[in-house]
Amino acid sequence: MDIIQVLDKKFRVTTPEAEILKRVDAVAQQINRDMAGKNPLFLAVLNGSFIFAADLMRRITIPCEISFVKLASYQGTTSTGKVTEVIGINETLAGRTVIIVEDIVESGLTMKQMLESLGTRNPESVHICTMLLKPDCLKVDIDIDYVAMRIPNDFILGYGLDYNQQGRNLRDIYTLVDDENDINAENMRNIVIFGAPGSGKGTQSDLIIEKYGLNHISTGDVLRSEIKKGTALGKTAKEYIDDGMLIPDSLMVDILAGVYDSFGAQHKGVIFDGFPRTVPQAEALKKMLAERGHKVSAMIELDVPEDELMTRLLKRGQESGRSDDNAETIKKRLDVYHNQTAPLIEWYQNEGIRYHIDGLGALDRIFSDICQVIDHLA
Repeated sequence: MDIIQVLDKKFRVTTPEAEILKRVDAVAQQINRDMAGKNPLFLAVLNGSFIFAADLMRRITIPCEISFVKLASYQGTTSTGKVTEVIGINETLAGRTVIIVEDIVESGLTMKQMLESLGTRNPESVHICTMLLKPDCLKVDIDIDYVAMRIPNDFILGYGLDYNQQGRNLRDIYTLVDDENDINAENMRNIVIFGAPGSGKGTQSDLIIEKYGLNHISTGDVLRSEIKKGTALGKTAKEYIDDGMLIPDSLMVDILAGVYDSFGAQHKGVIFDGFPRTVPQAEALKKMLAERGHKVSAMIELDVPEDELMTRLLKRGQESGRSDDNAETIKKRLDVYHNQTAPLIEWYQNEGIRYHIDGLGALDRIFSDICQVIDHLA
């Protein structure tokens, strides 16, 4: 874990530059599509957004203009709660499409004030583009059209953001650390729940969450949520799906990383359900967690004989009416699992964190075996 000292505070890397630029790429692509033919005026909010605005503009390929406004609402590591316009807007905005470029949106009060101010100048439309969003801190209801990353309510610096005017030049994004956070990182339990369709992953995940207070990331649920919310990553994922293409591993990891970060720096751990499905995905997940000073603590494999899996899934289909739970489709899904996903068993075995659980038998016994694994994790 990379720790640096800035004035009297310590910070650790949470988002490296390469990851930041991938997020900027995604936002720029969305703006290029949405704003084609509109010649938008970008208003970059100084000082914090200057690096984000520069990187963003280098990726904007449509005709556009840029100007700057300076606001002040921070002192040290806390907001003053007062927004003062230091440098005003001199451009004529009447009939223009305006995009506010901000480094971070927290309470939303600054953006609300800017929207009200810009509204008096009769623009055709005003949009907000922010590098970072703290959704848990929002105090007002505003539409934010473009978000590169959603983060928990931690104090951060780097990539244009500062701590008492220091650290803006850092290429990565850093988060303030303290002893409690460091201890929590050691005790955090990130678990991959693994098994074929019908092995009971969902049922056991619910029991683990209830007992240990872990968070849950289900790939399917997360993907549907991002698409429904219309996030930049969700829109990109939808384009792949609509074109009948598989979502690239890098995009899926970006989406999961945003959800993971939303749990905050002091969460107890996460159950990853439905991801990874392949060795490259496992390697990408390991890298994403390592960038945050975290790791997968255990891969818990629920092993159920194939004839039992067929019985369970056929019964589920009869009870739920799911059209995909028929004998032919189930056989194909199990073949995919054995060919593509099962090699993960060997990969996690080599990592030294694979734990085999007999998934056939009484529910309570299976859960008890899982608890023994979790209770003894370092």
